[in-house]
Amino acid sequence: MNNNFFSILISIVNKVLDWLKNVLVRFKKAGFGLFFIKNLFILPEFFSDREYSIFAKIKVVLTFLVTIFYFMSSFDFLPEAFFGGFGFIDDFLILAWGIGLINEELANYKTEFENSLKSKIIEDVHWEIRDDKE
Repeated sequence: MNNNFFSILISIVNKVLDWLKNVLVRFKKAGFGLFFIKNLFILPEFFSDREYSIFAKIKVVLTFLVTIFYFMSSFDFLPEAFFGGFGFIDDFLILAWGIGLINEELANYKTEFENSLKSKIIEDVHWEIRDDKE
């Protein structure tokens, strides 16, 4: 029975560490927030593009709302009152998770948009044909 408990505990720790690794890798791909700031300028195009996935848009909105809610709520995984400075670790992880996930979706959109024919279309161009003999 003790052996089973430890195997379950190790499994849980491994899952938590895998999640932590994914969060940090996404944050690193976001340039530690710098690419995220650069990608924020494509948000209007991202949300107004009717051809792009609605699920990606919902994912970005929910990630933003969860991150904001976590910072505004009194709920904390590691309360600063008990853990002191170490209590900010969970805040950093939630922020890194949010930045990484939103940046990943915006980067996917940017790549897909640049590879599509739609990016090659120039809109609002007025032209006319003139005869050279005139």
